[in-house]
Amino acid sequence: MSEPAATGRKIFTLAEVARSIERVIRKNFTGSYWVKAEIARMNFYPKSGHCYPDLVEKKDGKVIAQMHATIWASYYAALTRKFKDATKEALRDGMTVLFLAKVEFHASHGLQLNILDIDTDFSLGQMAREKMETIERLKKEGIFDCNKKLALALLPKRIAIISVQTSKGYHDLMSILEDKQRGYKFSHLLFPALLQGDHAVQSICNQLWTIRRYANCFDAALIIRGGGGDIGLSCYDNYALAKEVALFPIPVITGIGHSTNETVVEMVANQNKITPTEVAYFLIQRFDDFSARVNEMNDTIISYAEKLLAEENNRLSGNIRHFKNNTQRLVEKNKFILQSIGKDLHREIRAFIAGRRKNLWEATYNLRYKPRQKFSSERTRLGNFVKFLYVHSRQVIRNGKGRVENMESKVKLLEPANVLKRGYSITFHNGKAVKDAGILKKGELIKTRLHHGSFKSKIESIQRDGE
Repeated sequence: MSEPAATGRKIFTLAEVARSIERVIRKNFTGSYWVKAEIARMNFYPKSGHCYPDLVEKKDGKVIAQMHATIWASYYAALTRKFKDATKEALRDGMTVLFLAKVEFHASHGLQLNILDIDTDFSLGQMAREKMETIERLKKEGIFDCNKKLALALLPKRIAIISVQTSKGYHDLMSILEDKQRGYKFSHLLFPALLQGDHAVQSICNQLWTIRRYANCFDAALIIRGGGGDIGLSCYDNYALAKEVALFPIPVITGIGHSTNETVVEMVANQNKITPTEVAYFLIQRFDDFSARVNEMNDTIISYAEKLLAEENNRLSGNIRHFKNNTQRLVEKNKFILQSIGKDLHREIRAFIAGRRKNLWEATYNLRYKPRQKFSSERTRLGNFVKFLYVHSRQVIRNGKGRVENMESKVKLLEPANVLKRGYSITFHNGKAVKDAGILKKGELIKTRLHHGSFKSKIESIQRDGE
């Protein structure tokens, strides 16, 4: 009840206003209404089982309306099960839905929408529209087939794997790739990521960005998930993730679900093999195909070599027979010529021997008699030369003896004793004969030798030539 104020104004309590609004709402909003809105936040409380979604409507990225809603526990389990069975997705933040709700107002809770049902056909259509928008946008930008155009390595041995280490799909992939009985060796590195849910897009993109920095170290990138059926695949229709896969610098191979409705990421990937097991067998098959080609080429080479050897063996045998026949014919053909040549050669040899025999007789005669004549002639000539040599040498000796005696007398005349006899003297200085006055000094003693005796004298003065 309102109370009068001292100023005469009518004052209402908050509860009175709330009850008034509640009566208006009940009077004017008597039925249920289909409302389209985006779930900004689910706000589910597992303990009570109630859900209190925050609903918004946006225009050009701005919120133009917002309201609280409730899904009571008695409705929540059935509604979420219905939605997941139809869409293969769980209700989540950011999803636009069409729901049946009653407008309610509570004095303590305020205005809110009580959600009673959800139109799954609208959600399916909405998801399909978003998927088609992503596909059309990628095609308009000309990047839809970029990753598909990349050539996958003949033997993709180095692989980057985006998955969850504890998932069954990752375990199945590894058990096949690491099967030692196959004899193939793969180099692999796991890049852990969330594969479904609200944060899957950002998580997968972050790992793709990491792999991109080391793209030259890998032959392919795998995005695999196992279990969960078709639930949680809507994130793979996201434009940002699909664009990252389409523009990825190395081939991307997907194995993310069992759905017959292919996601955009699977469409733009280089290869889509649905399950991780199929991805593993696809990689193994590349090696098996190459091994089969190698074995086939090996068999082809062996077969061709054997065929070539057989052909060459036949050709060689034919050449041998041909050579043998031609040789026999050539021998027969030239046998007469050889016999004729042999006779001529025999005749010429006999004539040659006869001529040489005559020359040999003449040479024998010359060797027997010519040396005697030559020896007699040379002995006479040698005797005459000896006589001449004897007479001539005696004359040379006599002439030489006279010249020697003449020189001997001249030498004796030049002896110092004979020179001293003729009145000459020899002066010595320090035991050596003086030949040059330049070596003497005033006051020095010198010795003079005569034919008979010697004397010493002291130098008073020195006179050199030209003074």
